[in-house]
Amino acid sequence: MLELANFFYPSPIYLIVYIVLAVMIGFIGGYLLRSGIIARHKKRILSLEEEMLSNHSHILTLEKEISDLKNGKSSINGAYPVNQKIGSKTS
Repeated sequence: MLELANFFYPSPIYLIVYIVLAVMIGFIGGYLLRSGIIARHKKRILSLEEEMLSNHSHILTLEKEISDLKNGKSSINGAYPVNQKIGSKTS
């Protein structure tokens, strides 16, 4: 019966050890969870930055083609007219 009482009412030193252990496990678990989320976000950011750089280089290429067309250096095959309005239908 005494062992059962010790189970429900442990000595204060064990209680302190259990609390410290629970806090440490919670801290480590939270840290690992948060670092995983941050790593996933960093990967997504790098992917978006790569896409943005690709889009910017494509825009610069198109602007150079437009500049060449305006200057009369029309060496681009299959280029669309510069003054064509966006959304207008061509036949």
